[in-house]
Amino acid sequence: MALPTSFAQLKLADIFTSRMVIQQQAQLDIRGWATPGSTVRVVCSWAESKPVSSVADAAGKWQTSVQTPVASLNPVEISVESGTESVLLTDVLVGEVWLCSGQSNMEWSVADSRYESNQLRAGSYPHIRHFKVQHAVELTPQDTLVSGGWEICSDENVQHFSAVAYFFARELADKLQVPVGLVNSTWGGSQVESWISGEGMASSPLFKAYMDNFPRDWAEADARSMKKIADYALGKGKKWPDPAEEARYTDPEYDISGWKTARPVLAWDWQNLWAFRGTGYMATDIVLGDRAASEQSLLHLGHADLDAALYINGVLFWTGKNAGGASITLPPGVFKSGNNRIVYKQQLNNAAGWVEMGMRGPDSDFYLRTAEGTQSLAGDWRVMPSFNDPWYFIHSSNNLGTAIYNAMIHPLAGFAMQGVIWYQGESNAARAYEYRESFPLLIRDWRRIWKREMPFLFVQLANYEAGGGNSASGSEWAELREAQEMALGLPFTGMAVTIDIGESRDIHPKNKHDVGTRLAWEAFRVAYRSGTAPGSPTKPEVKFCWGKARVTYPDTYELRTADKYGYVNGFELAGCDGVFRYAKAEIRKNRIIVSADTAGRPRALRYAWADDPNDVNLFTSDGKPVAPFRTDDWKGRTAGAKFE
Repeated sequence: MALPTSFAQLKLADIFTSRMVIQQQAQLDIRGWATPGSTVRVVCSWAESKPVSSVADAAGKWQTSVQTPVASLNPVEISVESGTESVLLTDVLVGEVWLCSGQSNMEWSVADSRYESNQLRAGSYPHIRHFKVQHAVELTPQDTLVSGGWEICSDENVQHFSAVAYFFARELADKLQVPVGLVNSTWGGSQVESWISGEGMASSPLFKAYMDNFPRDWAEADARSMKKIADYALGKGKKWPDPAEEARYTDPEYDISGWKTARPVLAWDWQNLWAFRGTGYMATDIVLGDRAASEQSLLHLGHADLDAALYINGVLFWTGKNAGGASITLPPGVFKSGNNRIVYKQQLNNAAGWVEMGMRGPDSDFYLRTAEGTQSLAGDWRVMPSFNDPWYFIHSSNNLGTAIYNAMIHPLAGFAMQGVIWYQGESNAARAYEYRESFPLLIRDWRRIWKREMPFLFVQLANYEAGGGNSASGSEWAELREAQEMALGLPFTGMAVTIDIGESRDIHPKNKHDVGTRLAWEAFRVAYRSGTAPGSPTKPEVKFCWGKARVTYPDTYELRTADKYGYVNGFELAGCDGVFRYAKAEIRKNRIIVSADTAGRPRALRYAWADDPNDVNLFTSDGKPVAPFRTDDWKGRTAGAKFE
């Protein structure tokens, strides 16, 4: 939160602590708070004869600047004094500082990635330091962070580091022989719009109307969120049900056909009911025979966070909390022959901390076992929130545009850094066409705030089955990857391609080492001017002739395939009918010749155009994957989807 004007104690901005890393050969803006009107004096050990000073304004804010020296593994100190108060920052290293941001795949820790200690060698890198910004959202820009602190890399501390950022830093530390500071400001599930400043959003025709209508406070924001929930659950503009109507929800004869559907294996947050917390109903109908009704049965449900009540055919049968998954034995006669209604009602009651609506767990957790066999309950249930019982909204990463920026980036603004590494996009895949504008807007916005065209390096989404999209059905993830690649049109950008190291069934692939090293390659190229080509080639020259496609990459790349016969997977050709067919592809030097039986001469070529092109086998000679691409500009699946 912003500090009050009566603040008197000498304090530095949260990013300035002992054990920090500061950017070498840069103008370092040091800021904080002190008694209004007081003089603040800053002395740096590398320039003791040249102290700098500032006078705190009426709000107690002060700021001054110092020029930092060249990188060194030897620590320095910064002393700040005002009247009788003083702050001494010790064990400060001068090196390379990078902002590491995005959603869960950047936030994913070393511990989550399950690397062995011998793979990490963390104890050898005490000159890598990590600052974790804690999650927070605000409606207005903040001067302070909720919390955060610098940690020295060690076998124990590294477990909390961003895994991608750690392996990135290790490459830089090894090759540059300098300290590396990692400022980890990330939030799983976040949308790109929440990371853009309000000023940046308002400057874009895409989001100006959104910012013109931005809520003044959380009460207004929550009211809008509730209206959005009601429009989804009931229908736009429909009258909210009264308490008497909601009391009938457990009646087996109540018509639930108009309720929305959701699978019990996922919390409501991920099924169009984001951030709502209150009373909620889940109902499903099952048909049973005479034996199932006349004998004992077993109902098994996944785990949940809230107190719940279970109604079977209108009768309250069980209450409790299935925190570890509930197995409920049902005596004969609870069910009947024919249709049966199960209603699961959940309530907040005294719930505290992070809780989720609904249930969750693998498909195998949801079943009814009767004398007639086992019936899965993992399919769609009908769901409905209560509009009369107490409710609130989680103020979280997906609630609002600009809210994460306000709380987690603005307090860092101006802190000298070399550049940004970014891994985000999964939460924007459904609006991939819009990402063509929103992602470059983020890059330009942060560069405006830092007042320099700092290098911006990003990870192209890995392969993941997501919705199973492909050229035939349309692929949101392929379109998002295309939007990411388009951002390379901005100067001082680099992209790490990871189409080969994802996991089809896990949106959080464990291999963060290769992600970090591929980002480091781009850092050496873009930030440190190594003179090398991008790690993964993009946008080849494609010519159609004699019923084939000839794909040519620059001579700087030597292509290879893992297939022992020399065949390349992942190519598709479309003819005059616009239908893509799998194609045969072979490498010939730095060219690929692609052919397929198409309707007429080939019109369009695509490579790795799917949510999960998990069989790609085309690489450069040093093992980096070739980036997905397409030659057509045919309307995609996400065209027209807009941020709200």
